[in-house]
Amino acid sequence: MNAGDSYMNEDKILKINKRSFITVCIILLFVMLVSYILTFFIQHGQFVDNDVNKYQTIEGNGLPFYKFLLSPILVLGSSSSLTIIVISLFLLILGGSFNVIDKTGGINAIIGYLINKFKSKRYILILIITLFFMLFGSLFGIFEESVTLLPIIIILSLGMGWDTFTGIAMCLMAAGFGFSSAITNPFSVGLASKEMEINLLDGIWFRILIFIIMYAILCLFIILHVKKIEKNPQASVTYESDEEKRKHLNLVNTFEKVDKKVLKVYSCYFLFVLAVIIISSALPIVQELGISIPIIAVSFLIGIIIVCLILHYSPKEFLKIFFSGLLAIAPAIIMILLASSIKYILDEGNIMPTIIYKLIEMLKSSSPIVGILFIYGIILLIQFFIGSASAKVILIIPVIAVLADHIGISRNIALLAFVFGDGFTDLIYPTNPVLLISLGMSSFSYVKWFKKTILLQLIVLLVTILLLIVGYYLHY
Repeated sequence: MNAGDSYMNEDKILKINKRSFITVCIILLFVMLVSYILTFFIQHGQFVDNDVNKYQTIEGNGLPFYKFLLSPILVLGSSSSLTIIVISLFLLILGGSFNVIDKTGGINAIIGYLINKFKSKRYILILIITLFFMLFGSLFGIFEESVTLLPIIIILSLGMGWDTFTGIAMCLMAAGFGFSSAITNPFSVGLASKEMEINLLDGIWFRILIFIIMYAILCLFIILHVKKIEKNPQASVTYESDEEKRKHLNLVNTFEKVDKKVLKVYSCYFLFVLAVIIISSALPIVQELGISIPIIAVSFLIGIIIVCLILHYSPKEFLKIFFSGLLAIAPAIIMILLASSIKYILDEGNIMPTIIYKLIEMLKSSSPIVGILFIYGIILLIQFFIGSASAKVILIIPVIAVLADHIGISRNIALLAFVFGDGFTDLIYPTNPVLLISLGMSSFSYVKWFKKTILLQLIVLLVTILLLIVGYYLHY
């Protein structure tokens, strides 16, 4: 991978990551400030005995400034504290684990095996790599981590005679589509179903069907693009820059040798984690205690420790790699605290009940279909400012659960609207840090990306709206 290192500059990635992180924090701080100001202008209210049918106004104006200033710390003493801690620990463990998987050659071994097996079947290779990343996104909530593999997939794409866009589509776009077509994604479906008090496996058949539909749409999109540039290479939006890359890169087959031991070990590891996710989600007592996410986190950690022992990595080597990955994802904790502070400010300012009450009143006379689409639209709007799925779970899921109950739709369909609104726009909104990082790594301008993917995004929007409507009539 020496050739790839010269073009996929690690320092460049870190700079983009830092800039994106600062941008997201500024946006969240701005929303916090707006929320604080709203406490002075929106009527304060409360639900008697926590019953949304018993709303009453209360006296009060604004919120003490110190509560606004210290909200990222004070929120840890609120009712959301346990959820914040669980999410944060899970993020840290996942970040550390996937860094170990990457550095010990686990993902390269799996991809390398598939590439060697299907290297003479070009389009099947596209289908397999796309499925690989979509499953990672759908089952494990892997999106940000796909960035670490993007250089490999882009170099592979160039070596196959395709272009940079094809590499991004097979990797980042596939992970994003998978994240958005969640089957057991712990960050969206997992955490949100826990907050909405519904079983993760309840209605999973419909989510599997959605995954298949979205996989078919994405694969068709990629293959049509590949056929177009195979017929006319200059049709690629990155033709000139890709030609320069090919001249400067020594495109050898990185995957000629696959470590069979590593392949077997990590295949067993992912099967083990998947089994834990399914079993912990299926056991009623686990759901009642609300410990499915901690169990999954522990399975990741124990599994990766066993893997390192089998592969003869010393405890010192393991800890170094693990904590490197942990530190890389640690800034996400700050984002979660800031996002949680928004809900804290609205709650402490006693305006959240008023907002919920007004929304319920506004939607009472609406049809359930309008209600579903309204929830979808709200998430699409919030997503522009807050890209983190786990942060939005804390902020908006309690409101969505109440709305669903009052407009006559199931919490499952409301959850599906949340998942759709949370995921697909990660691949188009310029406020998403992962997209900016990936485009920066790939030397692919956002304007070109927007023009190339906007039609697909519009198709996805129409398809997801239809799926929500169909889900409602199927009593999902």
